[in-house]
Amino acid sequence: MKKIVVIGAGSAMFAKKLIGDLMLFDDMQIDNISLVDLNTEKLEVMKQVAIQLCRQAGKEVTVEAASERREVLADADFVINTINVGGPGQYRKDLEIPDRYGLDQVIGDTIGPGGMFRFLRAYPQIYAICKDMEELCPDAYFFNYTNPMAPLCLALSRTTSIKIFGFCHNVQSTATQLADYLRIKDMSRISYWAAGINHMDWFLEFKVDGKDAYPALREISKTYEQIECLAQYEQDYKSYGVTLYDFVRFDVMRHFGYFVSESPLHLSEYLPYFRKNEEEIKRLRIDDRWWLAHEEAADDYFEELKGLLDKGEEIPMEKTFEYAPEIIHAYYTGKPFRANLNVKNTGLITNLPNDCVVEVPCYTDTEGIHTCYAGALPDALAALNLTNVNVHKLMADAVVTKDMKYIYEAVKLDPFTAAKLTLDQIHAMVDELMAANEEYIAYMK
Repeated sequence: MKKIVVIGAGSAMFAKKLIGDLMLFDDMQIDNISLVDLNTEKLEVMKQVAIQLCRQAGKEVTVEAASERREVLADADFVINTINVGGPGQYRKDLEIPDRYGLDQVIGDTIGPGGMFRFLRAYPQIYAICKDMEELCPDAYFFNYTNPMAPLCLALSRTTSIKIFGFCHNVQSTATQLADYLRIKDMSRISYWAAGINHMDWFLEFKVDGKDAYPALREISKTYEQIECLAQYEQDYKSYGVTLYDFVRFDVMRHFGYFVSESPLHLSEYLPYFRKNEEEIKRLRIDDRWWLAHEEAADDYFEELKGLLDKGEEIPMEKTFEYAPEIIHAYYTGKPFRANLNVKNTGLITNLPNDCVVEVPCYTDTEGIHTCYAGALPDALAALNLTNVNVHKLMADAVVTKDMKYIYEAVKLDPFTAAKLTLDQIHAMVDELMAANEEYIAYMK
């Protein structure tokens, strides 16, 4: 039986994309899709959405739903996690408490104080999922979509035997954005090789029709006006109603030689150079807290899907660039697929430590997921990655040892936080964030 379990299925947009993509493969039959969410109202609606998508694709699939994951985990091949512990309310606190100290995060979901406490909230819940999998489906793959990706995968790799792979959109979305910037509509003309860490992968090669595209990108980077004009061509963020101005990433490329994955909004938080003052933030157009607005409006898409069901209308199905369905397809059909995934470094990037999680190309076929050797990154790129890797390692240390001192140290070593605040300010800020998250971090005491 080919069985897939989705945990956090009340996340309507992602669950719909995932199930829709799986159904659009003509050469693959899924036998069972099991949905799990604590919100039983959303769960029942998403079950009906899944049934409708299967029906529209002409596929006979058993769709199950359970608020208790142990009821459906047995015999799963893939378990896909998308949970968000604490929801938008806690996320807003992650941003607003540091605001009072003069630390203006724009996304705040990976490192820095926002990432730290999102991590602390999520880890025990995801760890519990993996422990249930060890008992009920020990050979299944665990695909994690919850941020902060690298520290969660690192901590889990130390505490569970489950096969863990971290999934993100940053590499394929950046490749699409670069194609948009170069006015390339056919992605089959694009090829690339990227490696690094989550949200800071380096495009070591980027080609159009087999030819190096970096000369064209470097030409664009020469003037503010040329970069500003690119916003009209970018389509990925535009689909969320966001206009993306890519000054930060082109600046990094100009100084360090390579284009980096993830958005300029995210990247401005991982390095100490860009969020120096309000004037610079506005000049670089990195002041839009769109992800907070997106999370707070998450129910809008759920209501849209519910409305389509209530009216008996078809649900639009269009292939997305999510990696998980492609990897499941490759595993079941044997047709190889390459994706950049988050995995434990086992010499894959030789100048990053083995005790960290890297994002490297991986191939999937019927024998499983195979990691690719990337070798040594250019020294400056590895050094930039290490400033974040050091923080990831301390975050993992914190939950493995249940010692909050590592969180205090991690925030103090975060490049952006260290560039803005004194050590005493950082310590006081973490104290306040601990109090605001007390119910979620009780396991640390």
